[in-house]
Amino acid sequence: MAADARASPDVLLYTEWASKDRYKQLLEERGLNVVYPGDVADWEAIRFAVAWKPPPGLLTQCRNLEAAMSLGAGVDHILQPGQVPDRVPVLRIVDPRMAERMATWVVWGVINWQRRFEAYLEAQRAARWDLGIEGRTNRDNCDVSVGVMGFGVMGRATAEALAALGYKVSAWSRTARQHGAVRCFHGSGQLREFVSGADVLVCLLPLTDDTRGIVDARLLSWLPRGGAVINGARGAHLVEADLLAALDSEQVGFALLDVFATEPLPADSPLWSHPRVRLTPHVASMTTLEGAADQIAANYHSVVAGRGPLPVNLIDRTAGY
Repeated sequence: MAADARASPDVLLYTEWASKDRYKQLLEERGLNVVYPGDVADWEAIRFAVAWKPPPGLLTQCRNLEAAMSLGAGVDHILQPGQVPDRVPVLRIVDPRMAERMATWVVWGVINWQRRFEAYLEAQRAARWDLGIEGRTNRDNCDVSVGVMGFGVMGRATAEALAALGYKVSAWSRTARQHGAVRCFHGSGQLREFVSGADVLVCLLPLTDDTRGIVDARLLSWLPRGGAVINGARGAHLVEADLLAALDSEQVGFALLDVFATEPLPADSPLWSHPRVRLTPHVASMTTLEGAADQIAANYHSVVAGRGPLPVNLIDRTAGY
């Protein structure tokens, strides 16, 4: 159903993604009347906002805003101080396929470190038949402990995928959780024990004031020497200088990174060329446009009908996710 072109636009769409015009088309096909910030004629008519990293003050112009929805699974960019009033519900995309994509990206990183594929790549480039890389002794899945920080949709899917492959999996979260195949830790009091038991540390935490900079020199010192660090959450979780120091000292043997403090990653960042770093450009788990549009539209129609947002997409503003 196309939006009524005569109606005043009541859905604000903000993103710098190249796909924004496609998002606008998909939302309008689902009955939403969408406007970009530069085309808003009546800010008081905006009832619903869809955004990714909106500039400060943009959403506060929408005085009658009834809900703000992130274009992805993360909402930290909308929860920044002064972005939206406390009365406004904040929503996120919940896509099982996104969790599956993240899980496969992490599994690849674990296997890459486990089987020393970076060393095999170097040997291939040198045309060197090197049987000594693993010394004819494979490190089996059951010999590798993987610790997943964050046990939400992404973290749980990743932990379950690893456990199904036979890895020893643990998870750490803010509050207590239980899972039959995963050993669960929680709270600051159990963080060191969790980290010290992980050959591979995976960060899939939501970004909050408590988790910003959590992967720092102190935490990295708790890892077993030569272990791996995988970050698919937010760049601000990781203190990049501390990771580089840990890599140079060989406290950390390998890092797989998808997110960075500054994106795009500056060309002069030493992460680009570090021999024990593999990186991807924030593509580990991309939102499916059609699926996201379906969820946005469903929440919009529920909100304007007076039923409020759908519980599956609603985040806890106090917790930050």
